[in-house]
Amino acid sequence: MLKVNLRDVPELEQRSPTGKFHSFAKNVSLALGGIRNAGVWGGGHPFDFQIRRVPPGAAVCPLHAHIVQWELFVVRRGTGTVRLENERREVRAGDCFLHLPGEAHQLINTGGEDLEIFIIADNPPLDGFWYPDSQKWGLRTPSVFFKMTPVDYFDGEDTVDPAPTAAADVRNANIDVPALPQPATPFSARCKNLDAIAWEDWSSPKGKFRGAFRGVSLAFGAQHRTPLHAGGHPFDLEFGKVPVGATLLPFHWHALQWEFYVFLEGRGEFRLGDATFAVEPGDCVMAAPQVGHGFRNTGDTELHYLVIADDPPNEFWCYADTGKFGIPKPRKIFRATDADYFDGEE
Repeated sequence: MLKVNLRDVPELEQRSPTGKFHSFAKNVSLALGGIRNAGVWGGGHPFDFQIRRVPPGAAVCPLHAHIVQWELFVVRRGTGTVRLENERREVRAGDCFLHLPGEAHQLINTGGEDLEIFIIADNPPLDGFWYPDSQKWGLRTPSVFFKMTPVDYFDGEDTVDPAPTAAADVRNANIDVPALPQPATPFSARCKNLDAIAWEDWSSPKGKFRGAFRGVSLAFGAQHRTPLHAGGHPFDLEFGKVPVGATLLPFHWHALQWEFYVFLEGRGEFRLGDATFAVEPGDCVMAAPQVGHGFRNTGDTELHYLVIADDPPNEFWCYADTGKFGIPKPRKIFRATDADYFDGEE
């Protein structure tokens, strides 16, 4: 599917027995061909985009921490409270916040109207969850939830003492205390309103290509094209706008990078591979690797959009209309000239 509009994505209700946890989800990535809980390694997308609508007084889900997965939230409408283990923070429309692995979190609608949020998550091959309030664990695949009971390493394989001591098997000491990684930065450094993130303008020399962007992930400390262990994030989020009559970027494709667009305001024309189609508010488009893409503003107001990319450390791209290539580090734009493998060597 080339594109989908948010109004056409089914809204699925999720409700706990008493309604304490209650929300309505639009699984946008799945509507564009993604596979639930499967990244590129499993035939899916490298990240997942979902919209949640939370009624007043309800929470999205119990307080929990992911072992591996990252989650980024954008509040589109309403007000709420982010609950951490030792902190609570009020959030409102325009707020963006990032939860890292190991950070227990919960979002509650503490306002008087529905709370609407965008949720972006990576799709790691494996993930687990820790629920501090109930002292239970969960595994994403298979979908199971459980509490741990200490046993001896050889329990079930050999005759063992019925009640092993910590001295007999130190791996069972403090089994109910999760040893999860803790974020190096405080949550306050990963929660910002869009109004606090400056627009950065850019333009080609003659102005054919123009736009501006707000780098949300960069504002949270992400390093472009950088592995996780060196300060990178698993995905990059930007809000952008294109002036009337302008094109954002030359038509191009990426060797490895995926890009997902949500159009928020205005009207434009999107070129994806061999197809060209109109885009309007609510339209979502996924540009997979090696598929050419680009868009322009064809309306009479600014064209606003959100873009998510997986931002792989190793990457190159091609400007298919002009035969140019680009590499990020060091940044070079060039045309390739055929050469023999041994040219210049002997």
